[in-house]
Amino acid sequence: MITRDSTAKHDIQVEADFYQFTSYVHLQRWISYWYQIDTILRHAPRTVLEIGPGNGLTTAALQKSGIEVKTFDFDPELAPDYVGDVRRLSEIVPAKSHDLVCAFQVLEHLPFADFDKAIGELTKVARRTVIISLPHWGYPLELRFRFLKDRFRYIFSRKLVRPKTWIFDGQHHWELGTRGHSIEQAAAVIRRHLRIERQWFCPDYSYHYFFECTVPE
Repeated sequence: MITRDSTAKHDIQVEADFYQFTSYVHLQRWISYWYQIDTILRHAPRTVLEIGPGNGLTTAALQKSGIEVKTFDFDPELAPDYVGDVRRLSEIVPAKSHDLVCAFQVLEHLPFADFDKAIGELTKVARRTVIISLPHWGYPLELRFRFLKDRFRYIFSRKLVRPKTWIFDGQHHWELGTRGHSIEQAAAVIRRHLRIERQWFCPDYSYHYFFECTVPE
């Protein structure tokens, strides 16, 4: 995905070959893909707009489940259905045109000052549901326990953090868990546009934090 911000001094470019399976999809990221797909399927949408399709794994899995999926990205090399800046999404994608809109590990590529604008744009084109995930900085604390074929099961996933000021790293303008970007601060922005129904650390990969939201009527 490519994002360019006229108000910031940084341009970000993620080349298409960045998403090669052998270099990009490590085991924990693969787990996150499973949760992306499973979460979307739980909401039973007929149509989905995926912002930042990356290597297309989520898109392909949803399509095989019979869901109509459209994709949106700044980078035409990824061959999305719509090309543009997510901050101007509603100028390109018709209003209320998809049951569910998702943006997994995308919005941190924009300055946090644009987070509110981006969430508002996702809300405009979604009919029912918006799901996003964001990176959460910190030290992982993760536990999985299974006994007797899942008769007894426990999963715990969190991040331990200390005060840290995030510095643009060439791709991410910010991450949750850093100064000015707490979960509570991000959630407050989201609630200006959406109802948060559920929010959670991805099991086995606490670097990804999910928000499941519904569009107010």
